[in-house]
Parts: sequence; C-alpha cells; structure tokens
Amino acid sequence: MSQSSPNFSFVPAKKQDIPLALNFRRILFDEMGVPENSLIDDCYEVLLNLYQEEFTRGRIQHFIAYNGEQEPVAIAGALLKTDFPYYLFKPGYYGWIIDVYTIPQYRGRRLSNQLLQLTQQWLIAKGVQEAKLIAVGSHAQRLYERLGYRATWEMSINLSGNKTYNELIDLKRE
Repeated sequence: MSQSSPNFSFVPAKKQDIPLALNFRRILFDEMGVPENSLIDDCYEVLLNLYQEEFTRGRIQHFIAYNGEQEPVAIAGALLKTDFPYYLFKPGYYGWIIDVYTIPQYRGRRLSNQLLQLTQQWLIAKGVQEAKLIAVGSHAQRLYERLGYRATWEMSINLSGNKTYNELIDLKRE
C-alpha cells in the first residue's frame, strides 16, 4: 500500500516508526493547545505500549509521507475500535482515524488527502464499514467533509468543570 508522487513518497509505518507517530501526536496536541497537565503523567509510555500492542495485533496502522530528502513530513493513522454499541453490529468494530498531521511548511499539498486514502484502504481491507474521527478546527473539518466525512449525532457534557478534550477542540473551531 505504498504510493508516491513527484516529490513525496507515502509508506506504511513499521513498528519501529511508532515513536515517530507519537512525536507527531505530541506536536499536534501542542498546536491544539492541549495543556500538558490535562494528560496522564505517563501518557507517552501508555500510548507507546498501546500502539505497539495494537500494531502487533494488526489493529493499528499509520502511513507516513516523506519528502525528497526522505524526511517524514506528514502522517495519518487508523485504529480498529470495538466499543459499545459498535461491537453488537457486524463486523463488530469501526475505524478510528488518528494522528493526522502535516508539518506546517508542507500544508496545502494534499498530503493528508493521500494519507487518508491509504488509511481508508487499510480499513476497507480489514472489513471496516465506518470510519470516524475528531476534526479539530474549521480547516480540518472542511478537509474531512471534502473527503466525504459528515458530522454525526454525538453530544457531550462536561461533568468536571475542567476543560475537556471536546472543549479544547471547540476552542480551536472558533
């Protein structure tokens, strides 16, 4: 499932690329304004273990875009999720799009589009019927809508009085 364009190559991540995916996630959280103190203390180690386990089980896959100098400049991933009530419906899981990020100087080159197409192909090969994601910001929402994603019925309520992940995302939409 590799692709290339004149100046970029798109390749499936290997297990040893998981720290790279987590580094992109860290940068994404920084750009979103996610306060470090809102994350669990050992967040990186928990994610590293989760990603490695899910990769070994064939339940997570990232795709990486490399520039002509073979530097990673964009990423997108997908995870198979089995939470309630989805595990009651065939096939028992759905795709969760994760870690979509492009380094700022490479934005506007449709790298995310190509990476998302690869993640969707991977999900289809896994028998997935539906993919979901969280769109952070109006630009991201427009990107996903152009690719066929639609807003759904999910709603949330803050029960703590502290900023929740959804509220942080809402701040980026304004």
